[in-house]
Amino acid sequence: MKKRLDIYKFTLILNLFLLPLLFSFFIAILNNYEKSSSIFKTITLIIILISLISFVISFGIMLKQNRIFNKNNIIKKIELLILILLYIVEIGFITNYVYFNKEFKNWLINTSLGSINHHNIAESIYSKYTIDDYIDNNDKIEEDLIDFNIEYNDNLYENKYEKEILEREENQLYKIIKIEGYTSASKSKYTGYLAVIYDPSHVKLAKSSGAGTFEGAYGETLATIANNNNALVAINAGGFYDPDWNSNGGIPHGDVFIDGKLDSTYVRGDFGGGLIGFTKENKLVLKRMSTESAIEMGIRDAVDWGPFLIVNGKNQFEKYISYFECARTVIGQREDGIVLFLVIDGFQKHSKGASYKDVADIMQKYGAVNAANLDGGTSTSMVENGKYINSPWNGFRPTFRWFPNAWIVVE
Repeated sequence: MKKRLDIYKFTLILNLFLLPLLFSFFIAILNNYEKSSSIFKTITLIIILISLISFVISFGIMLKQNRIFNKNNIIKKIELLILILLYIVEIGFITNYVYFNKEFKNWLINTSLGSINHHNIAESIYSKYTIDDYIDNNDKIEEDLIDFNIEYNDNLYENKYEKEILEREENQLYKIIKIEGYTSASKSKYTGYLAVIYDPSHVKLAKSSGAGTFEGAYGETLATIANNNNALVAINAGGFYDPDWNSNGGIPHGDVFIDGKLDSTYVRGDFGGGLIGFTKENKLVLKRMSTESAIEMGIRDAVDWGPFLIVNGKNQFEKYISYFECARTVIGQREDGIVLFLVIDGFQKHSKGASYKDVADIMQKYGAVNAANLDGGTSTSMVENGKYINSPWNGFRPTFRWFPNAWIVVE
């Protein structure tokens, strides 16, 4: 009899702690319903019912045998019940706060999506529809810093970076600036190139002739895409589906817009950020948004990648320290509308590479008010008049990867 009562006692205590967790877990499943099958939800609900029934039976038997509220140690038993009650209330409060408190949900989603290290936290807690609702309700550009009518004094520049940008010949469409420096973390040397495009309406998104989301889609080298589109300058653009780092670069991640139309859509890449593209007014937009919102906003050319480096004048990596330095490709726009293409070589004697902070700092020095990281590493490439001017590298030898798309400058 004593052994049986011990089993009931154990079952009672186990379920007291198990039930709140099961209820919280079930609520999490309901909030992520498109990720969970009906069978999985049914099994979880059955487990909850079994736990609840076993708890009631155990409690009834223990109560009948006078094993709960006896006169011995009544104070300790009350204390135990209070602790259990507080535990249940706490679990309920946390669950309610995480899933039903609008302010907390918005904060967590916004913080998570904007983080390079923790951008998948929100996606593991909330459903795709919950996140999409947040994005749709917060897809307005908070601040528009771009003004195409800014005037400068040709004889007076704010600093040497402004002078490098603004000194140009009459009617010059673009110029290339050699970039050199040392990384913020390891103090290693980096080398690269900055293309300065004075008229943003000449910046377009071009794609491989075989790019798409269909079976057999294929990419092309940057030089090929540039030559096929008569590009003066070109850099690689968004990331692409790349299993085992050995794909043919044909399937771009996320939404791709070309000439105001949705060209393709595929699962997003896992690098934070969001849409990187130009509106029909030639302003660079960086925003995590739905396809519908991008269409309504008037996006003409865009890829989906990240992370965002500078947003509305704020350097997102100002206090970020990282020793992960590799080849980088970046696109940005200044307050005066001038577009910046940046490439930094990596894993070579002349250039180890750069961190997110390093390239964000470079873009900030040259006046970018919006800037985003594009696909980097072996993909990092810049072509001028059909020829590579940087040194694409795969860690062992020069390599010219195939891409689904590229940012180009045309006449």
